[in-house]
Amino acid sequence: MPTRKTWIWIVVSVAVACVLCLMAAAGGLLYFASTHIQAKRTTTTDAYQRFDVERARFKDQRPLIEMDNFDKPRVTRSPADMPTSPTPPEDLWVLAWNPDDERVVQVSLPFWLLKLGRRKVDVMNGGFDLDRMNIDVHELQRIGPALVLDLRTPAGQRILVWTK
Repeated sequence: MPTRKTWIWIVVSVAVACVLCLMAAAGGLLYFASTHIQAKRTTTTDAYQRFDVERARFKDQRPLIEMDNFDKPRVTRSPADMPTSPTPPEDLWVLAWNPDDERVVQVSLPFWLLKLGRRKVDVMNGGFDLDRMNIDVHELQRIGPALVLDLRTPAGQRILVWTK
């Protein structure tokens, strides 16, 4: 039968291991955020130029989803009807501009993360909800690089979502 001293060492060892695991998880989360999220203040002109550069990659391609006047998503091209791409995209990209904050936020989300469950991306206190948009992550990845959403609000906000 282990002595009292042995039990103390076991409990302390388990506690230290738990603290180390928590620190490693926090460090991993911090690293992920620093490599996948960029936010910076900018002028309206610079922000629109950045949107134009990203949007130019899709030329005249119509987004898969458009928002109506009541802020309801409307599918313009169904991913289920599109052919399978030989090169699946690795990330879903969101570029958002808020003129009130004069801030551009760019987020890249790996598809493996999107497949884990919750699919709401909170950008500038708004949110881009894949479930609300009726987007199937597997279908989106199957069709390859695509323009998902190009939204301009009356208040001057802009959101561009694409896969790459």
